[in-house]
Amino acid sequence: MKWYKIKSKWLLILILFLVILLISVVYKMQNAKVIEAYVEIPQNSSVKSVAKILKEKGIIKNPYLFMLYVKAKKCRLAAGNYRLSSSMSYKELCEALQKGVVFKKTVRFTIPEGFTCVQIAEKLSSLGIVDRERFLNEINNCNFDFQFKYPSKNVKYKLEGFLYPDTYEVFEGESEKDIIKRMLNRFVDVYNSIKNSKTTQLSDIQTIILASIVEKEAKKDFERPLIAGVFINRLNQGMRLESCATVEYILPVHKEVLSLSDVRIKSPYNTYLYNGLPPSAICNPGRKSLLAALNPQKTDYLFFVARKDGTHVFSKTFEEHINAQKEIEEGEK
Repeated sequence: MKWYKIKSKWLLILILFLVILLISVVYKMQNAKVIEAYVEIPQNSSVKSVAKILKEKGIIKNPYLFMLYVKAKKCRLAAGNYRLSSSMSYKELCEALQKGVVFKKTVRFTIPEGFTCVQIAEKLSSLGIVDRERFLNEINNCNFDFQFKYPSKNVKYKLEGFLYPDTYEVFEGESEKDIIKRMLNRFVDVYNSIKNSKTTQLSDIQTIILASIVEKEAKKDFERPLIAGVFINRLNQGMRLESCATVEYILPVHKEVLSLSDVRIKSPYNTYLYNGLPPSAICNPGRKSLLAALNPQKTDYLFFVARKDGTHVFSKTFEEHINAQKEIEEGEK
C-alpha cells in the first residue's frame, strides 16, 4: 500500500513537470513576434485579472496556461508598473512580477530640425509632457551648467539653438528642467563630435547662430553649405545679411512673404537693418546645418533667391540677383 502511494506521488510530480514543460513550449511557439510593453498591475489583482492584462498587452497568448503555471508554481504577483516582453518565459514573467521590479513609464517625442524654443514648448505641451510656460521660463532662467552662452543679454530665449532636434524618450512626469537638460546634453555631444571640421574664423557661438539661419533658409540639403558660404561672404565684406528668416523670428505669426514694414522693424534680429549676426540663434539647427556653418562652401556668390521648388538661384552681383528675381516671378505667373 505504501509503495503504491509513493509511486502515485512521483507520477503526479512527473505529470505536473510535463504539463509545465508543455506550457513553456506552447508559450514560446505562440510568441514568435516579440512585443514589449509597459504593464500596470493594480493593487489586489487576482491571477485571472493579471493574466487578462498580460493577454491584452500582447505579452502572453493564452491566459489559462499562464494561470495554470502561476498556481502550479504558487507565484505571488505584486502590483506595480512593469516593462515586460512577450519573449519572456512564464518563469521570467513570474519572477519579474514577484520581485516587484517596477519601471517608470516613458514617453517618446521627436523635435524636427528648425523648431524654435516656442514651437518645442507648444509641441511638448500639446502632448501633455510639459507645461508650456514653465518650459519657457526654465529656458530663460538658464539655471544649467552649460558651456555655451550668448554674450548679449538682449536675446529672446537664452537657450535658443541648443535644444537639439532629435527623438527623445523621457519618463512620465519628468520635469521641464530635466527634459531641457537632456536636449542640451545631446547638443553638446553632437556639436563636439563635428566641431573639428570648422574652417571659418567664427566662434562656436557665431557658428551656431549662422547654422540656425542656414536651417531656416535652406530647403534642400545640398544647398546648405552654399547658403552658409554666401552669408560668410557677406559678413567678410561688411554687408548686411538681409535674411528674411531673422525677421520672421521676431514676428508674432508666420508670413510667407515679408512686407516693407516688416523689414523696417527695429530689432537686433532684423538683419535688413543691422550688420552682423543676430544676438542669438533663431531656431534649433540640426546636424547638417551645423556642418554647413562649420565648413561653408567657398564661393563668389553674395545673393540668392528662392524658387518655388525650394531651391535657390545664386548670384554674384546685385544686378544678377534682380534679374534672377524677375525671371522667377515671371516663370511663376
